[in-house]
Amino acid sequence: MNRTFLIILMVGTAMMIAVIGQHEPTSQLDTMPWEVDQLDNGSLRVFDLTLAKTSIQDANQIFARFAETKLQVTTDSSGNQTYQLIAIYDELIIGSLIAQIKLNYQIETEELRKIYLSLNKDSSDKESSEGLINNITLYPVSKEIEIEHLNKPVSSITYIPSVDYGEDTIRQNFGPAAEEKQLNDDLQLWFYPEMGLKIYISQSKPDEFVYAPQIKQKTPQSQP
Repeated sequence: MNRTFLIILMVGTAMMIAVIGQHEPTSQLDTMPWEVDQLDNGSLRVFDLTLAKTSIQDANQIFARFAETKLQVTTDSSGNQTYQLIAIYDELIIGSLIAQIKLNYQIETEELRKIYLSLNKDSSDKESSEGLINNITLYPVSKEIEIEHLNKPVSSITYIPSVDYGEDTIRQNFGPAAEEKQLNDDLQLWFYPEMGLKIYISQSKPDEFVYAPQIKQKTPQSQP
């Protein structure tokens, strides 16, 4: 074999191994978003996660990868801000669909505010976008903050599939919603309180499934 060709082959093989080694494999979970278990103690379990019990560290093991943790600052139409520390998992395969999952850390509001005050608000890494109903800014946090809170339980789950299921498929698998509310021309909100679930159905953006405890629909007042 030509010596020059052998050297080129060896270099090329080494480069391929390096690229493969740096690529994080896509995790796969054989479950569906409508497979929601309500446990005897009232807790909800979905995607192998039990709300208010499964920790972020446990979730990393379940999804076989480390999440990217960021502080999410949500600003509503009145200018009010709320803070959430979230773990973001991109490109998971959930029930054969590529999806993103966001987990909220269960942390007291005062602690979240302290984290916010410690951040560099002018960071070039921050991301601002218009969410389905509010404006959202994501700030990177230090590894120290992330490690300090790995044992915190998951308070809520947001599941965002890459392909919308469609209203018929949602009704077929989740059943009829307790309430369907038209938020604006683009967005509907469907309530499934028995699953601790609300589904934001958008015409222009991916649908979002939000699982959280004690989601209650508004009970219509009876007419006199």
